[in-house]
Amino acid sequence: MVERRVSVSPNKTVDYSSKDENKKTPRPKSRMIRSPGQVLRKVLLFVCFIQVVVTVYLAFCIYNSAFSTLKGIKSLPKLEDTQRYIQPQKESHQKVVLDFDIGKHEADIVLAEQEMRPHEGQEAVVQLGDGEGSGKQVRLRRLPVVELWSKAAIGSYLWHHILEGPESLDDNIQGATVGELQMTAFVLRYRSGPGITPETVPEDVRSLVLVVNGRTDEKVKEARLWLDHLQAQNAPPTTILVMLGNEQCDNGWVTSYLAPKGVVVAVLVTYDDPRVDQHTFHQWPLGVATYRQFPLIKEEQISPETPRKYMCNFRATIYPNSSRSELYKFLKNNTLTSSQCHIKVRESWVSNESPNAMDEYVQSLLDSDLTLCPAGMNTETYRVYEALGTGSTPVVEEVMTKGHCAASPWRLLKRHDPPIIWVKSWDNLGKVLAKERRYSKQYKALRRLRVFQWYEWFKLRMRDSFVSIVTTSLLQPG
Repeated sequence: MVERRVSVSPNKTVDYSSKDENKKTPRPKSRMIRSPGQVLRKVLLFVCFIQVVVTVYLAFCIYNSAFSTLKGIKSLPKLEDTQRYIQPQKESHQKVVLDFDIGKHEADIVLAEQEMRPHEGQEAVVQLGDGEGSGKQVRLRRLPVVELWSKAAIGSYLWHHILEGPESLDDNIQGATVGELQMTAFVLRYRSGPGITPETVPEDVRSLVLVVNGRTDEKVKEARLWLDHLQAQNAPPTTILVMLGNEQCDNGWVTSYLAPKGVVVAVLVTYDDPRVDQHTFHQWPLGVATYRQFPLIKEEQISPETPRKYMCNFRATIYPNSSRSELYKFLKNNTLTSSQCHIKVRESWVSNESPNAMDEYVQSLLDSDLTLCPAGMNTETYRVYEALGTGSTPVVEEVMTKGHCAASPWRLLKRHDPPIIWVKSWDNLGKVLAKERRYSKQYKALRRLRVFQWYEWFKLRMRDSFVSIVTTSLLQPG
């Protein structure tokens, strides 16, 4: 075999790779299509970026707000710089100097017990102890005192049920009780009992709340004696009159005692009065029968989760040819109501209740889901408030009262949207009871709690209203 020789030029390099390897793969001119994963990744990265930006912005806002708040607090005036000064002393004001350290920034200062006239805001001077400002004095003024004299049972409702004030025997006056409450703008001193007479009460009072009974002509005479006694004084007190009104809303006798000729600057009247304007005349709740020692019911006595024994209760004095007698006939002749409702009536009215009879009455309210409340001489009755206080829903007869009362009864309660079932006639009671039988135990439990809590809220609203009237009419006259 003849060997074949290939001559190669010394200046040339021979590439032994294949032609295919020397060829470059051309890139497609069109744009490559991205996969869904790549798109999702970029979206998530964009969302994360937005979250980081928002977080940084919120952090900046919080820091800016905190910095502004601290700056505002530091700029507040210090207590010792604005209040630690001494005014010229007046000889007519008695002073007490208290020698103790109240601290550099203490705002609460305890005043020593001291004698003071009930109508004066007595001053006290506090001596500062060690530290900055030592040796300086702070002049304080005691809160003004408003006297509350109760000569009617609604005064006990105001003091015990609405204000929930304390009461104890008076050591100085036989047959009298006293109590005291400190409000925001004044101190309220309570006096009650048969021992409280025009001869036993202090005569240097400047702000007075007088509670009287104006229900009958005989009670009006007693109320006049009190008002005449006040107006005969050399310096009569500015007076708010809280009055158990006439059941036919005939309270015209009060007019001669109204300011500017008389001492009375405001009237809080139960039932109703055509002059109610929320300025001089204010409507006031009748409340519970404290003259029969109806107790203050606590929340633990309600037991809303426990099913009640009776669907309804009806306890009343029956008068001939009245809606009460019609209601009693309906309940007595209805088989279901006679077995599911607690019914107890009497033919003559009793002015007071024995302790056992009152306990039985209260228990019947606590055992009933509904309390039937027919109208008496006035459509407003104690029974409605007593039912609300025990978590029993009142079924109220909504009728007009004869006399000078407003055409729309129950104005005060309706203004606060009470949990009450209103009926125009007791002929509608059958539908109410049929609906009551369909309610579940859970619904009734929640309703009991709601009724009781509404009544507690209502009493707080009446407390606020009373304090507001006293403040504006007695402490800020004009």
